[in-house]
Amino acid sequence: MWRLRKRDDYRVARYALARDLILVTNDRYDFEAIYKRLEIHPGIVFITAGRSKLREVRYQQAMFAMALEEIEENDPINTAILLTAREGKGRRVYLNIRLYPFP
Repeated sequence: MWRLRKRDDYRVARYALARDLILVTNDRYDFEAIYKRLEIHPGIVFITAGRSKLREVRYQQAMFAMALEEIEENDPINTAILLTAREGKGRRVYLNIRLYPFP
């Protein structure tokens, strides 16, 4: 999907929807606005982390793995999967997953 990198969000969404793909993004704000207008979609995954340390590849990969496990267990149609990372005490990092019907 590298060819869609830096493309307009609507173009990326159309590409995913036309191919019945689950979209994985870190752009929750824009894609929530796009997907909330849809009656049905194959699912969307938001991987978010506020602080730059939490955006490291190892945390992104761990959150992606959590999303894949969830998708394998449950049909994500019309579902948003939100993965977040937050810092704890010391060097601890907490990864969280939340599913919600969307739209």
